[in-house]
Amino acid sequence: MAISHDDKDAAPSENPPPTRLHAATLRRPLPLWDEAALREAETSWARRLPPHALMDRAGAAAARLLRARWPHARSVLLLCGPGNNGGDGLSAALWLARQPHAPRLRVLLVGCGAAEQWQDPRRPVDWRWALGRAQAAGVPMQAWKDVDARALPGDSDVVVDALLGLGLREAPRGEIEEAIRALQDRAAGLPVLALDLPSGLLGGQGRAPGACVRASATLAMLGLQPGHATGPHSSHCGEIWVDGLQVDPAACGARPRAWLGGVDAALGSLPRLEQAAHKGERGDLYLFGGAAGMSGALWLAARAALQLGGGRVYAASLDPRAPALDPEFPELMLRAPGDLLMQARDARGPTCLVFGPGAGTAEEARNCLREVLTLAQPLVLDADALNLLAAQPRDGELWQALRARGAAARTTWLTPHPSEAARLLQCTVPEVQADRLGAASSLQEVTGAGIVLKGAGSVVVAPDGLAWINSSGNGLLASAGTGDVLAGALAACLARSAAQPEAARAAVWLHGAGADLALRCSEALRAATLPAWMLRAWRAARPD
Repeated sequence: MAISHDDKDAAPSENPPPTRLHAATLRRPLPLWDEAALREAETSWARRLPPHALMDRAGAAAARLLRARWPHARSVLLLCGPGNNGGDGLSAALWLARQPHAPRLRVLLVGCGAAEQWQDPRRPVDWRWALGRAQAAGVPMQAWKDVDARALPGDSDVVVDALLGLGLREAPRGEIEEAIRALQDRAAGLPVLALDLPSGLLGGQGRAPGACVRASATLAMLGLQPGHATGPHSSHCGEIWVDGLQVDPAACGARPRAWLGGVDAALGSLPRLEQAAHKGERGDLYLFGGAAGMSGALWLAARAALQLGGGRVYAASLDPRAPALDPEFPELMLRAPGDLLMQARDARGPTCLVFGPGAGTAEEARNCLREVLTLAQPLVLDADALNLLAAQPRDGELWQALRARGAAARTTWLTPHPSEAARLLQCTVPEVQADRLGAASSLQEVTGAGIVLKGAGSVVVAPDGLAWINSSGNGLLASAGTGDVLAGALAACLARSAAQPEAARAAVWLHGAGADLALRCSEALRAATLPAWMLRAWRAARPD
């Protein structure tokens, strides 16, 4: 419904409340928009709605969330910048002031000059409208230059960050930077609600080029951006809440840059483990790796492939002294690399190959990879497979074989961590992390393969370029061997599903969800135990 603009405005409780994002309950994918799409939506809907309606709705949403999330807050400090994000903060102050048992409010206008400059006609119309309404309601406000930053945040119980929002182009400067650093230095432990984005965070990349607010919660309005879900500083968002303000960017013709989450479609692409009539229907998996001193990586990948549904799992170690039996998992069938290559060439039915875990970069590994790339079956390239590629020029034989797979529509997935992605893209790790979504998309274009860029907010880019950001996972995955587990799990999922992008998404989601479940249960996690947690997460997500 449209919100009126007189003294009888509807109470915030009459509008749909913001929604908090939970990885475990994010059943359907949510669109992630770039800044241009959100700007276009804001402009388009502003023309359709009554004047100032979006800012009014934004303020109501912020006030509603603040009172719901911190119901006992008695004093609220609002830091409002000179743009429309600051206007949203001013609108929120008005809505808070109108509530029964309203908290004490203090508004600081940052980067807005002296009080006599606030209504400068060059300022945004909506911002001046929100300012006038807040002033008329008696909301106390000061210019930043008139306060002692050393005394902040005073007796405030909650701080609202409405300094910058969308549109950041460079590191914050001047009063904005001073205010952010004051929060960093003197408000540690104090709840901070950021509007749209924590000030200083680039919404398209999830990185901070300079000072950045670390929020307890972020209210994304109109829509989510990639930086809410991935990037080196995306964790500064804290809890993510979403309020679309009753508008939809898609209605303006915008297309999402990527998608977030969506457990149902991903897991729905995999048949239930107990539905297979015999082991052949679960797929034959062939794994190559494990050079001298690195056999553990191969065993972790092979064990994960077996536990995540592989019907028959074969492993070939590049270490000639490797044992012929895995005593903990005797179901694994161990072969010499040459023998397994011959067997894989003749494989029929559901199949997937993995090359790379612990393979090393010696000539034997390079020769084996060259042969694997010529096979027709779906293929996962991980770890040293990526290092072998990166060691060659783009016109090298391995790169040519990789591109030939793409031209022949043979399923291929690469699973780099940021360092491996940087080597493949011939750039630095900070450059990859500065735009993880862009890096993964670039790598897909260069290789013609599907990409899983691992890390916080893993990025999955399908061979057709469609991008998806994973919503599960936590820091427990930052330990040796968990990437090998993902490679094996990905192979198991690809072998059992005809929908390869969804199968890849399922493997990535299960990988993170297993770690999330271990964290909720306060259990220790290591790579060897991760597959069991992944299976538990799978059962919990599909209880039927």
